[in-house]
Amino acid sequence: MTVTKKSNLNERVFLKLKEMIINGELKPGQKITELHLSKQLNASRTPVRDALRRLELENLVNLLPSQGAEVTKLSKRTIIDLYECRAVLEGLAIRQATEKISQDDLILFEESTLLAENYFLQGNIEKVVEKNTFFHDQLMNLSNNSPLIQMMNGIRTQIIRYRKITGDVGFRESFLTEHKDILKALLARDAEQAESLMRAHILKDLKYFLEKLEHLLND
Repeated sequence: MTVTKKSNLNERVFLKLKEMIINGELKPGQKITELHLSKQLNASRTPVRDALRRLELENLVNLLPSQGAEVTKLSKRTIIDLYECRAVLEGLAIRQATEKISQDDLILFEESTLLAENYFLQGNIEKVVEKNTFFHDQLMNLSNNSPLIQMMNGIRTQIIRYRKITGDVGFRESFLTEHKDILKALLARDAEQAESLMRAHILKDLKYFLEKLEHLLND
């Protein structure tokens, strides 16, 4: 097998296992072995072993000596840690974005926020969530901070996993008002206020999430 083909196979196995964990096909706490996964994915044990090591770095599995791995369990402490880290990182991202944002970008945010409100009035929650994701993604990209974006991608992967497993779609009605307040700070180019509002916004997401999912989380 050429180096390129081997690399492609390793990546394919890694992405497939990651998808299975995020979507809940591999359950929290489930024990998984290299042999079983290699048969399931029609791959040798080497790319499976490599994938499990990478997944451990993303806190999606815990490696077990001579036993394969265990899918990480849902934990109240973990979700709190994830959201608190997210609040700090997105706060920093919007502070940096505020200093660089163009007038065209501001117009785009205004249009997106207005569309989200209209979709909400129409009862199209899927589109509201889509605009919510755009709002956060665009601010992250405008920070132009590669290490920050990389860290946020890892955190987001784990948060999406929690939402997928629990059936949460990531919608909280009051976030529309909070986005408008954040947008006002952006329009005023008030980086300090924008950061403060973003941190508060994320921590309100955490409170909502914990209240809704308390019965599914392990202390």
